[in-house]
Amino acid sequence: MKFFLLVALAIVFSGCLRKECRDIPGGYTFQIEATLQPADDTLIIGDTLSVVSCFSNRILEEKTQEYFILENFEFFPSVAVYRIDEMPASEDGLADFEILINDQYNFSYQKFSSGASGLVGEYTYNEQDNEYSLKFQLVAASKGLYYLEYGISPDLKNQDFPGKCNNVGISTGIVLLNQGQGNNISLLEDSPDPHYNNWILQDPTDRFYKFGGYCFYVVE
Repeated sequence: MKFFLLVALAIVFSGCLRKECRDIPGGYTFQIEATLQPADDTLIIGDTLSVVSCFSNRILEEKTQEYFILENFEFFPSVAVYRIDEMPASEDGLADFEILINDQYNFSYQKFSSGASGLVGEYTYNEQDNEYSLKFQLVAASKGLYYLEYGISPDLKNQDFPGKCNNVGISTGIVLLNQGQGNNISLLEDSPDPHYNNWILQDPTDRFYKFGGYCFYVVE
């Protein structure tokens, strides 16, 4: 009897949920944009990559295709660079670049115990302009084939915002780099590491474009 009562209550509860709260499998997936210039397939040692991500607090959610106002939201941005012309690929490709970040940004290089490295921190939020911003530069110092990945992880913290459904969490976000253009994805085929020349290319949308992927050579 108790079982059927619980089932009945579950049906009633689900029926009370707002329609928009029933169609968000896996949680909210917020989408932001960033630009990387120059978006060339080949750089020369000494060339500088400039990465800029500035956007308003009106953020697109991928699953619902609705916009939400996110104020002082923590996106947990991170950038990794891998040197992929060797087997296995190096997870500390950032060591081959000079990193330039203005002091106004809480974003810095970290080396992890696994040997991997990344740029991690947070966006600067301007409450007057309702805008998030993050900018940095990478100066090429060594030749090689590199893969840059720019991601956000708002799921690392339980955060609330206007219009959020109580029963829905937040998933890993999406970074569209250069508006999701090619970003030299074909260069992944030049890597001897199957993670890059095969696995990513099996699902380029979810494994490359949604994680701000960009591939390039550095030559002398």
